[in-house]
Amino acid sequence: MYFIHAKTEMMDRQPEINTQRDVYQVDALSANNNAPAMADRRPAAKKLPKKKRKCMDYVRKTIPSIDWLFLNYRWSEDFAEDTMAGIAVAVLNIPQGMAYSILGNVEPTVGLYMAVFPVLVYSLLGTSRHISLGVLSVLCLMTGKVVTMYATDGTGYTAIQVATAVTMVAGLVQLLMYVFRLGLLCTILSETLVSGFTASVAVIVLTSQLKELLGVDVARRVGMMQVPHTFYDFADRFHTINWMTTAVSVTTIAVLLLYNKYLKERINSKLCMPLPIELIVTIVATVLFQVTTIAQDYDMVQMGEIKSGLPAFEVPPVKLFSAVFMDACVIALVGYSITMSLALLVAEKLKYPLDTNQELLAQGLGNVVGSFFSCLPSGASPSRSASQQTVGGKTQMASIVSAGIIVVVLLWIGVVFEPLPRCVLSSIIVVALKGLLLQVLDFPEIWRKSKTDGAVWIFTYSTVIVLDIDTGLLVGVVVSLLFVFVKGVLNEVHVLGRLPDTDLYVRLDLYGDAVEVPDVKIVRYAGSLNVINRYMFKRKLIEVTRAGYNDASMTMTVTVVDGKHATGGRRTQCVVLDMAALQYADASGVKMLSESIESLVSDGFDVYLAAVPDSSLEYVRCNNDVKSVRFFPTVHDAVVFRQCSSKKIQNLTYDSQSTKTPNGL
Repeated sequence: MYFIHAKTEMMDRQPEINTQRDVYQVDALSANNNAPAMADRRPAAKKLPKKKRKCMDYVRKTIPSIDWLFLNYRWSEDFAEDTMAGIAVAVLNIPQGMAYSILGNVEPTVGLYMAVFPVLVYSLLGTSRHISLGVLSVLCLMTGKVVTMYATDGTGYTAIQVATAVTMVAGLVQLLMYVFRLGLLCTILSETLVSGFTASVAVIVLTSQLKELLGVDVARRVGMMQVPHTFYDFADRFHTINWMTTAVSVTTIAVLLLYNKYLKERINSKLCMPLPIELIVTIVATVLFQVTTIAQDYDMVQMGEIKSGLPAFEVPPVKLFSAVFMDACVIALVGYSITMSLALLVAEKLKYPLDTNQELLAQGLGNVVGSFFSCLPSGASPSRSASQQTVGGKTQMASIVSAGIIVVVLLWIGVVFEPLPRCVLSSIIVVALKGLLLQVLDFPEIWRKSKTDGAVWIFTYSTVIVLDIDTGLLVGVVVSLLFVFVKGVLNEVHVLGRLPDTDLYVRLDLYGDAVEVPDVKIVRYAGSLNVINRYMFKRKLIEVTRAGYNDASMTMTVTVVDGKHATGGRRTQCVVLDMAALQYADASGVKMLSESIESLVSDGFDVYLAAVPDSSLEYVRCNNDVKSVRFFPTVHDAVVFRQCSSKKIQNLTYDSQSTKTPNGL
C-alpha cells in the first residue's frame, strides 16, 4: 500500500509529507508492475513509417520566406513597423559599413555592398526574424589580416580579390556544414570563450585604429605579437603624430560617448526610432571638411574617391582558395557562432523557433553570392539587430527595406562622403567597441562563479592578444574542450547521512544535521564509470568505506541460530552505493565495479546498489560477476531493508538465548 499525508494547517509551519509503502527491490518492483525480465524483453516495435513529404514541403522548408513573405505576411499590420525598423538599420549601416571596411583593408563602399547582397539572400532563407546581417568588426579584422598577407605586389592579386576569395571559401564551408547537418557545431564556442575572444579582438581592433586616430605613419602589423609590436611602433614614431587628426578623433569620441551616456535614453524615448548619432556625426564632419580646407592644411587623410553604383559581377580567383582555406574555415565558424548566439538570444526572448542547420544554408549562400559582388564575410551585428528589434521590426522585411535604402545610397549619395576624414570613421569604430572592451571587467565575476570558465576566458583573451587571432581562438577551443574532457572523466564519491525524521540522504560534509545510519555506510557516486577513471573510482570507494571501520569495530560476539548450537561470529557491515548520478558505464568500468564489490564482500560487507539509472541497470547487472549484490530503486529502500533484516536476526538471536538459558540451569 502507498499513501501520502500532507499537513499544511498553519502557514508558518513547514509542510509535512508522510509516505508509507512496501520496501522494494528492483526485481520485485518490476514483477509487481508487469515489467518484463531482461531475457523476455523484445526489441521495440518498428516505428510507423513517416508520411511522405511532398516536393513543395521541402521547398517551403528550404525557403522559409515562402510562408512569412508570400503567403502569410500581414501587410496592413507589419509593413509600417518593418519599414521604420529598416530605416533605423540603414542609417546605422552607412557609417558602420564604411568604417568596418577600413578593418578589412578594402574600399569604404565594400561595407555598403555587404548591407545589400548577403542581406537579401538571408532575408529569403534565414529563420531569424530580427538579426541584421552585414559588416561585423571581428570578421572584417580577420579578413583584413588575410588581405594584408596575400594582396601584395608580388602576388598580383588586389585586396578585393583576396577578400572575395575568403568570402567564397567561408560560404562554401558553411554550405558543407549544412549538408552534413553540423548546425550544432557552434556549441564548441561557449559563451565564456566567445566573450574572451571578442574582448581580445576588440583590443586588436583598437590597436589597429591608432594609426588613423592619431595620424601616425606606421605599417600595419599582422601575425604573432602584433599588439606589442604596434605599440612599440607608435612609441618609436610618436613624434610624427598629426595633432589636428588627434583633435578631431578625440572630439568625435567625446561627442559619441557623452551622447550615449547622458542623452541617448532621453532622446530616444521621445522619438519613434533611435536617433542615428553616428550618421549625424558623419554628415556633420563631411559638411565641415567640404566647406573648409582644414584637411588639406593639416595633411589629414580623407576618404578619397568613392565609387558610385553597384559592383560588377566578378568571380573570385580560384587559385587563392587553397591559400586562404584555413583562415576562411576559422572565419566561417566564428561568423556562424556569433550570429547564431545573437539569433538564439533574440528568438528565446521573443518565443519563436530557429533552425540551426537552415541558418547555415542562409549564411553560407549569402556569403557565396556576396563573393561575386565584392563582399567580405558577413555576420550579425548586435547594435543593428538590437535596433531592428527595439524599433518594432516583425520580420526580415525590415532587412529588405534597409537593403533598398543602401542601394539608393550607393547609386546617388555615397560620393558625398569623399571629404570625410578617415579618423572620424575610426572614432565610430572605437566607440562601438566600448562594450566589448569593457568585457574585461566581467572577468572577476566569471572567475568567482566558475574557475573553469575563468581559465577558458583568460587563456583565450591573453593568447589572442599576445599571439594572433587564429592561434588564440584555437588555444581557447582546446582549453575549453580539455576542461570538458577532464570533467567527463572526473568522479565524485561522498558519504551520505540521513536527516533526522526524514527519508532524505545528503552529504555529511555539507549538512551538519545529517547523521550516518548505524552499521550502514551510504556512498554516493557521481560521474561516468569508464576505462579512464575506473582506478580512481576504486581508490575513492575503498577510502570512504574503510573510513571509521576496523577489525575491532566490525567484530562482536553474537549468538547465531544454526539449529542446535550458538556460535560466535562477525557483525556484518553494509555498504549502500547510491548510483543515481551515474552518467555512463562501459565494460571496463563495470568490471572494476564488480571487483570493488567483490573486495568489499570478502571483507565482510553486504553491498547494495541503489537507484541505478535505467540506461545502465541491465548492463551493470548482466556484467556484474558478484551475484550476492541486491538492487534497490532508492537509497531509503536499501536502508530500511537492511534495518529490518538486522532486527529480524536480533530477534531470532534473542529467542534462541531465551530458549537455551533454562536448559543450562
